[in-house]
Formats: sequence, C-alpha cells, structure tokens
Amino acid sequence: MSADTIKRLAADIMKVGKNRVRIKEGEYARAMEALTREDVKGLIDDGAIYSLRYVGERKKPVKKRKGPGKRKGKKYSRKGKKEAWMEKVRSQRKYLKELLESGELPAEHRRNIYLKIKGGSFRGKKALLTYLKENEYYAEPKAKPEKAEKSAEKETPKKPEKEVKE
Repeated sequence: MSADTIKRLAADIMKVGKNRVRIKEGEYARAMEALTREDVKGLIDDGAIYSLRYVGERKKPVKKRKGPGKRKGKKYSRKGKKEAWMEKVRSQRKYLKELLESGELPAEHRRNIYLKIKGGSFRGKKALLTYLKENEYYAEPKAKPEKAEKSAEKETPKKPEKEVKE
C-alpha cells in the first residue's frame, strides 16, 4: 500500500485530517507492509502511526479592523440616522422604565421625560440622569432594610446562651 493510502486510512480510523497523520521514522518500512485496514489499526495501536495534537484557534484575539482606512461610504451609510436614533431612544426608554420600577423617579414625571426622550433632548443615559438630578426629579435610591439588618448582625456576633438546669 502507498503511504498516501495508509495515511488516508489512519486519518479515517483516528477521525482526524490526513495532514495530522504521521508515521514514525523507524517504522516507515513496517507501515508499507500493511495491506488491510486492520493492519493500519494495529500500527496505530503500536504507536507506529500517530496523529499530531489539535492546534486550535489563535489565543490572541483578532482586533476588529474598523479604522478609517476600512470604511467605505459616507458617515450615515454605515449606520443610518434613524437606526442610531432608535438605538439611543430604546436604551433611554429602558433606563426610564428601570427608574420608575425602582421608585427612583416619581410616576407623575414619566410622560414629560418620555416626550423629551422622543424629541432627542438627551444624548445618552448619562445626560438623562443629569437632567433628572438638576431638576430634582430623581430621588436617590434608598438603602434596603434587609441589607442593613444583615450588616448589623455581622458587626455584633451573638453569644450562645447557656441552658439553665433546674
């Protein structure tokens, strides 16, 4: 059998690619005597034919090449004005909803803020929060009483009470 055929059979048996199959230097003549698939299996078991380990993907992450040299088209051909607006508005509306649910923003200001978001008054979530704080709509989040109790328990460890026998 030719070396190519032996490598093909070995690759099929070991479930690897042909390029990963190797024949040991001293065992080449013995490998050429193989006539059947069973003979090739025997050579694999003896270690005369082996496969290289899987190398895998590179460990260093590939940088996203988004520099000016890679850009083709005008500014808004990559992301349209409407898509950018939708992305911005959706994130701000989601943030507004979180503030309302947590009680950091009174419900009576919801409509006013919602319409300002729709009108594009805020560049981002940070600008929205700044506006809320400046106009005193935003109430600082209150500390949860559960956490306060747990911290008090940690500071003063309880001593085990001794049982009094009568």
